[in-house]
Amino acid sequence: MVIKKQTLTSLGVSSALAGKYLADLNTLLPQHNIDTPLRIAHFLSQVLHESGRMKFTKENMNYSAEGLRKTFKKYFTVAQAQEYARKPQRIGSRAYANRMGNGNEASGDGYRYRGRGLIQLTGRSNYKNFSAWVGDDVVASPELVSDKHAVASAIYYWETTNLNALADLDDCRRVTKRINGGFNGLSDRMGLLLQAKELLNADLQPAVLEEPTHQVSATRLNLRSRPKVSRTTLLATLNQGTPVTKLKNAGVAGWFNINVVVNGRMREGFVASKHLARLSSSAIDFAAVSFGLPASAAIAPLPEAHMRKNRKDITRARDGGRAYPLGEKGRPRRTGSKPETKARHVIDIATYLDSAAPAYKRYQPKGSQTFCNIYAYDFCCLCGVYLPRVWWRPAALDKIRKGQKVDVKYNTTVRELRANDLHDWLEDYGESFGWRSVTDMDELQAAANVGEVGIIVAKRRDNGRPGHITAVAPEHASFTAARNSSGLILRPLESQAGSKNYRFVTKRTAWWQHDKFESFSFWRHP
Repeated sequence: MVIKKQTLTSLGVSSALAGKYLADLNTLLPQHNIDTPLRIAHFLSQVLHESGRMKFTKENMNYSAEGLRKTFKKYFTVAQAQEYARKPQRIGSRAYANRMGNGNEASGDGYRYRGRGLIQLTGRSNYKNFSAWVGDDVVASPELVSDKHAVASAIYYWETTNLNALADLDDCRRVTKRINGGFNGLSDRMGLLLQAKELLNADLQPAVLEEPTHQVSATRLNLRSRPKVSRTTLLATLNQGTPVTKLKNAGVAGWFNINVVVNGRMREGFVASKHLARLSSSAIDFAAVSFGLPASAAIAPLPEAHMRKNRKDITRARDGGRAYPLGEKGRPRRTGSKPETKARHVIDIATYLDSAAPAYKRYQPKGSQTFCNIYAYDFCCLCGVYLPRVWWRPAALDKIRKGQKVDVKYNTTVRELRANDLHDWLEDYGESFGWRSVTDMDELQAAANVGEVGIIVAKRRDNGRPGHITAVAPEHASFTAARNSSGLILRPLESQAGSKNYRFVTKRTAWWQHDKFESFSFWRHP
């Protein structure tokens, strides 16, 4: 697969730097099996973050005293930080002395073999190993790593740490941790990954579970991030009959570590083993060719259903007409192709809708009646993506699939959808309308941050009670997601109507994990 210059510039690389590195990328990546859209997308997202969009191929050791204490606290006391501040050669020689094959501080190895390349190669031992790999003596001439071999050194790191395997699992977290040692910059890396997938069509490749060993025997089975039953470990819910591949016993009695395809995406997690049934060899062959594609892939394209558009009397201030889309003049829209522009427009749309404003009665709760579905519909409409307010009744769907024209007639050909119904609609039809399932909260927020539309929807156990649906907003100004000490997102920045309305809010709890909900899902739309 050939990477185009426009792909790099669309990801924020300058035209000059894209031209500088393009030939090496297109020559070397396929030679080292970084040759699928998904692998290339993951490689580019990490490389572009690490190198500041290919601007930096050499570690800048020009730290202030404060920067030294923050970055190399183990190697500099307060007094030493003051002494070494803004002296790059002395800083590098001390910070990397007596490790990674370097000599002592006096040898100068720490500075000589500081980080270089698009994923920074650091330390004499790594330079020596890279010399053997690339066939050039970069130990004698370390500057070659930041110039001639900037791309090759990144590929060397990628190959020798087997990052293709994690890219194939579409696991940005684990790729990041292997490169960074933690999760620094995860939101930016994920944002770049999502953009690269779109540009390379990597996100459109269906995952296929090649060697399923078991299938789900329970009516519904929870996939978890750890072998522990907890609201915080829930990743997704698997339906009865879903094929899975057992990777190993989880180290906790009664649990398996598995791979499974969830809405066309390969996911790894943990399930209770008692709810799995072993597949026979014939069933395995059937599963291998029959599962992995989204359920909606087999559904013929269907028309959107809307009540009449552009009615001037359907306004935010009106208490009524909620089956109809907004018709006010001057409604903002999400336009443009640049991530920062799209994100700004999404923020403008949430600000315009302002569900918390008492004057906007369209979204204000009335006793036990709430309007999260109305808000989500308006939000998506203005963002230019389809989420139904009304949807076709079964008889109308039958006619449509037979090629017959069907008009939208309230309570005759279409019916209103509640949040519970939207949960099911997204599972059944979402991917036909461009929605993509997400199981990673960091990915969901990263998608919103680059201007995609993100939503969270949960279905009540008691279907007669209301579920809930919220929009995920781009982080901006003082409005940010809640993260743990490692930088991983616990709860995103949301925008919603409901029993309480918020223009922007970061909730104190992960509401979708409440026991009153039967299941929940995260979705994004470019």
